Amino acid sequence: MSLVHELSSLLPAARISTRVADLEVAAGDESACQPVRPDVVVWPLSTDEVSRVVGCAWTHGVPVTARGAGSSLEGNPIPVRGGIVLDLSRMDAVVEVHQEDLQVSVQPGIVYNRLNEQLKPWGLFFPPSPGGSSDVATIGGMVANNASGIYSVKYGGTREHVQAATVVTGTGHVLELGTRSRKTSSGYHLLGLVVGSEGTLAIATQLTLSLAGLPQGRKQGALTFPTEKDAATAIATMMRYGVDLAAVEFLDRRSIVALNRYRGFGLEEQPSLFLEVHGTPDSVDAVFETAQAVCEEQAGRVIVLPDGQNPWDVRHFTTRAIQALKPEGKTIRTDMGFPLSRLPEVVEHSYAIAERHGVVLHTFGHAGLGILHALLREDPADTQRWAAAQRAKDEMVGFVLSVGGTASGEHGIGLGSQKYVAQEHGSSLALMKHIKRVFDPKHILNPGKIWPDEGVDG
Repeated sequence: MSLVHELSSLLPAARISTRVADLEVAAGDESACQPVRPDVVVWPLSTDEVSRVVGCAWTHGVPVTARGAGSSLEGNPIPVRGGIVLDLSRMDAVVEVHQEDLQVSVQPGIVYNRLNEQLKPWGLFFPPSPGGSSDVATIGGMVANNASGIYSVKYGGTREHVQAATVVTGTGHVLELGTRSRKTSSGYHLLGLVVGSEGTLAIATQLTLSLAGLPQGRKQGALTFPTEKDAATAIATMMRYGVDLAAVEFLDRRSIVALNRYRGFGLEEQPSLFLEVHGTPDSVDAVFETAQAVCEEQAGRVIVLPDGQNPWDVRHFTTRAIQALKPEGKTIRTDMGFPLSRLPEVVEHSYAIAERHGVVLHTFGHAGLGILHALLREDPADTQRWAAAQRAKDEMVGFVLSVGGTASGEHGIGLGSQKYVAQEHGSSLALMKHIKRVFDPKHILNPGKIWPDEGVDG
C-alpha cells in the first residue's frame, strides 16, 4: 500500500495533496536555504488526526515535518528528507479563554495578530510579538522556535508564556505536558524541552498560554543617535538601570535608509531607537522621561515620526526593506544573543568584521533582550561576495560565542546555523541527541535539523 493511499484512509482526500503547487509551497521558508519538496502535504484538524498521521509515518519510517506559516528564517520547516509535511495552519481555533486566570488555550495554527484581535474584548493580549512577521507567524511556529519579539523586554519570550501543551511524539503517542498552574515543582520540565525544539521532539496540537492585561497607559517614542555604538550603549545603560520599558528596538542607519526607500517614511537617517512604555496613565510619562535622560547622555535626541506614524508599523517592514535594496540577492542573517553589557562591543565588532570582508551589513532588533539581527544581502551568483558574507557571519557568531552568547536568540538553529551548534554546546550536544531519541526513536520528526549529522547518536 502506497503512503498516499494509506494516508487517504486516515484523512479526507481534500486534505491530502501531491499537487506540484502544494509541494512547492511546503518546500521552503523565508530563509536563503535550499527548498526541498516533500512527497505529500496533509492538513490535519485535530490531535487525533495528527496522532494517526505520525503513527502511520512511524510504522513506515517516513519523515514528518510540521509546518505553520513558513515564515521561519533558518530553514526550520524545510523537509530536507522529503516524506510528509504536516501543515497545521488549519488548526487555528481559540479553544477557550480563561479570563480570570489570564490564560488562553489555542490550536497551533492561529496567527499571532489574529489571536490578539480575538483577545481584545477580554482586555488581554499575548505579549511576545514576533516583530515583522506578526501578521503571518503562527503560535505553533513561535513555540517551536521559542520566538521573542518587541514586547519581550518586559514580558518575556514565548517559553515564559507556555503553561501546558498537548503534543504528539515521534511514535504517534499523545502526551499532556505542563499544567495550568502558574508554577509547578513537580517532575522534569518536559514542556520546556519541547518549546524551542523546532518540531524535532514532538508536535504541539494544543497550547495553553499565559497572557497579560492590555496596559491602561502606553507611551511610544523614537530617538536618533550620532552612531550605532551610542545607541547600543544607551540600551545597555537603560537595562542596567532597570528602566521599565515594554519595548526598545534598535535600527542602524542603513536600516533606516532602507525603510525610507521602501515605504517613503521620511525618517531621519540616523541610528535610531523605538521605545514603548506600559503602565498607568500617570506612570508612563515618568518612565519615558527617565529613558530619555539616559539616552541624552549618549547624545540621543527625541524625534517625532513623520505624520504621527506608529513606530511598530515602521519597524514591521525592516527585513522587507533591506531585501528590496537588492532584489536579486538572498539574505545571510544572524540573530545573535549575548550578555547585555556586551551590546556596544558586539555592534562595533560586527561592523568592523563586515568592513574587513567588503560586505554591507544592516543591524536591527530586540536589543533590549541582547538580541541583534545582522543581515548581509548578497547575490549567490557572485560567488566571491557570497563566500565573503558567509565568512563575515562566521566571524560575528564566533565573537558572540566567545563572550558568552548564543548563535540564535529567537529564530532557532534549523539549517542555517547548524555549523555553530557544536561550538556553542560542546559535550552537552550528545545529551540533546539522546533526548531526541527518547521522544522520536526512529528520527522521523523534522530530521536533519539543529545538528548537521544524519543520526542522533554520538
